[in-house]
Amino acid sequence: MRLVVTGMISSVKRLEPCVQVFRNVTSLWNREYSLRSHADSWRINPIEDLQDFVAVPLIKKENYLFNPSPEDIEKGHNLFIQKPGHVIKMVKSVVDLEKLPVQNIPEVSFVGQSNVGKSSLINALFCNAVNTNLVRIGKTPGLTKTLLFFNVGKQLSLVDMPGYGTNMPSYYTETMHTYLKTRRELCRSFLLVDSEQGLTNLDKQGLKMMENLAKPYAIVMTKIDKPRRSVLVKNLMEVLDHANKHTHICFPQPFLVCAPSLAGIMYLQTFIAHVTGNLQLM
Repeated sequence: MRLVVTGMISSVKRLEPCVQVFRNVTSLWNREYSLRSHADSWRINPIEDLQDFVAVPLIKKENYLFNPSPEDIEKGHNLFIQKPGHVIKMVKSVVDLEKLPVQNIPEVSFVGQSNVGKSSLINALFCNAVNTNLVRIGKTPGLTKTLLFFNVGKQLSLVDMPGYGTNMPSYYTETMHTYLKTRRELCRSFLLVDSEQGLTNLDKQGLKMMENLAKPYAIVMTKIDKPRRSVLVKNLMEVLDHANKHTHICFPQPFLVCAPSLAGIMYLQTFIAHVTGNLQLM
């Protein structure tokens, strides 16, 4: 009897590493499923949902530079959650560049034509941390007239910029270009494209502007809940084709988001946390 029990204990010990691996995999799967459940059934990176519609890779393997783990996603998301000692707030509204906030933290800016959803996106990035009145959102294009600085604790600052195009402020070209080109704290800009409209001439001008400024930037396609999936795939492929032919500084992976459902938001939060030096990928 003692031999049987001893043999059983020995067998269980040999299985312990396998059991632990199973637990780890299950934990990661549950964590990823939990994260996905908040984004209206889209995957963490919505581009993966669109890949099923085309036979060729939407993003070439060599261009798939950002591929965070579920643990990375959770850490990136947690950075945008307000907690004691980690306050998320608007700190300044600026027109005069001489009055820019003096703070030694990295900044990311959101650029795009009027009514593309810059303020809605920033509000979505903050939606689990603060009340929805932090970022002013309106139906009238060109509502944002100044540079709005939102601090995420003492880790980073998000900058909502006036839209170009409809109701564009007269001072836009000089002031905004100067900020984008000379601001030392600015480590990444995001140029937003309306996924329902697709790439417009204004968007192409915006991409050309970012290329001329020679500062790191990435494309974010907003409102992915609006078009049919087939239309979204078509518009995404047009963005990818144009970026491949006409840009050199643009990050090769576009980010797809929907502010109301939070689809793609955690993925973008994680990228922002990473490029601002607040998250080292596992």
